[in-house]
Amino acid sequence: MAKQRMIVTDDQVLIDMDLLFNAIREAKGDWEQVEDDMNNYLNSVQSMVGEEE
Repeated sequence: MAKQRMIVTDDQVLIDMDLLFNAIREAKGDWEQVEDDMNNYLNSVQSMVGEEE
């Protein structure tokens, strides 16, 4: 069975811990950049479906 890595709801991004920590490692420990990236991703998805914060 395939592993689910990310779930996007109306107001949340639920993400697999391995995926999250790999993103932080790739950002050389800059967790704030990863947080910004995830928020931008959520905002992008919300705008695609017409949801606003």
